[in-house]
Amino acid sequence: MLDSAQSNTVVITTVDVLKSAFLEWADEMIQAQKKANEDVMIDEAIVIHRLRKSRATLWRWNASGYLPCYKLGGKNQYKLSDVERIEKGVK
Repeated sequence: MLDSAQSNTVVITTVDVLKSAFLEWADEMIQAQKKANEDVMIDEAIVIHRLRKSRATLWRWNASGYLPCYKLGGKNQYKLSDVERIEKGVK
């Protein structure tokens, strides 16, 4: 609720300007969501199941940099975005 001591502001704009601003905001929200999804980490057992590869293959891929492994809480974890990249066949 506005305080009576505050001044009221009126903004006059066109529909095109408003639409453009909304689309820009929506794009920023989508990019932020994608960025948040990139940081999601998944357990090694899930990666083995999803990619249908052995633990030894994941070790080799980590050593070559193809699929980096991160130690979190003493467990091997992988970025969801890296696993999805491999599922899509992107090197």
